[in-house]
Amino acid sequence: MRQNFKDHEYFTRYINLNRALYENGLLKVKENKVNPEMINWYKKSLLDKLLDLTISYYTNGSGLNVLVGEFDKILDYIEESWLTDVVKLQYKNKIYNQYTFFSYSQMLWMLSLAYLLNVSESDFNKLVKLIDRDGVKDILFEFIIRAKIKDRVVNPEETYKDYFHIPTMFSKVRQAIVETKKVKMQSLVNEYVTKEWHKNLKKTGWYNSHKNIHETYFGYWSFETAAVVKIMKLDDSSFINCQYYPKDLVHYYPKDLVHSK
Repeated sequence: MRQNFKDHEYFTRYINLNRALYENGLLKVKENKVNPEMINWYKKSLLDKLLDLTISYYTNGSGLNVLVGEFDKILDYIEESWLTDVVKLQYKNKIYNQYTFFSYSQMLWMLSLAYLLNVSESDFNKLVKLIDRDGVKDILFEFIIRAKIKDRVVNPEETYKDYFHIPTMFSKVRQAIVETKKVKMQSLVNEYVTKEWHKNLKKTGWYNSHKNIHETYFGYWSFETAAVVKIMKLDDSSFINCQYYPKDLVHYYPKDLVHSK
């Protein structure tokens, strides 16, 4: 176990239940048994389950090769299920070039995991193309993307300004990635992951999900912290034991991980 909020028995139930729901859902889509008016939302809900499953394997202590295999399934399904009318913010009959907070968090997890698991550039670009298609410009997204795609050029003006307080909720890590002094950068990342990250998620659907009477908890992980640490080669000794920091995604050898593609 990488977190102690739940035991292996819980995760066995969680994984079996959600794997069955995901596979049955795919079958319903294939057999055209989903209301056409809801099909985009339904496909996105299946992606949600797949991402939650992937993170649950990590939380439950599975080997990183298992995590790679599960994440590859996400990349296989992402283009079919990450649909603009579902993931983008719609407010007062206007669609904005930004994601809802839920979708933003998911894309940040996926970008971070894609970098940390050293996926191929072609698979990484599946995520980037969706971000560009949706017209989303975000400093944290771009920081991770440019670590993988060195010649990436994009307008620096962000689209996250007015809604869902995303710049505020991720303020310390956003400050860290533009900081020029490594010691200050490490201090900001430390403060972000140990003090800011979990506290700022109080309004999310997965905050304290381990206390829910239903089986909704899949893990609490700041994958973006690990991505920033690895990209900038920071010293993480001051926060390496933080329960929200996925340290073994930083301290492993990429050659040990085998992608199915």
